[in-house]
Amino acid sequence: MFSQKKPTSRTETAGAPKPAAPSIISSDLSINGNLNSGGDIQVDGTVEGDIVSKKLTVSSSATVRGAIEAETVVIAGSVTGQIKARHVTLIKTARVIADVVQERLSIEPGAFFEGNCRHFPPEGEKKPMPRLEPIKPAMHRDGDSSPAQATPVAAVEAGS
Repeated sequence: MFSQKKPTSRTETAGAPKPAAPSIISSDLSINGNLNSGGDIQVDGTVEGDIVSKKLTVSSSATVRGAIEAETVVIAGSVTGQIKARHVTLIKTARVIADVVQERLSIEPGAFFEGNCRHFPPEGEKKPMPRLEPIKPAMHRDGDSSPAQATPVAAVEAGS
């Protein structure tokens, strides 16, 4: 009447890795050196060095100076260096001076970003980058061969 369940052996349950707890760098901690984790890292203090992790969160009180490599990066504080991640999110309090290589980038209004930004395609979608041609100035219709007046493009801070 009642089905009997097969008892699980200890070797079956011991084989599955448990997810690691996130590592937290508290606001009163300053680290000079590299951080490497297979899990999540939350930085509330100061890190001067490179960070490699699965997910990195830089809180509004944090400062990171160095290269960052992760699957997901959420920045609310200050970062100076390079960022390579699949998903990068800059919260409105973020101050980022970095070159960013990413698959998806989100910047909230009010965030400060200065640097270069390059997109890399998802794995399996390796496409050659298109070649950009220089823009040629437009000609006036009334026969004047002088180029049209160019409108200067001003640098814009998100949220302005």
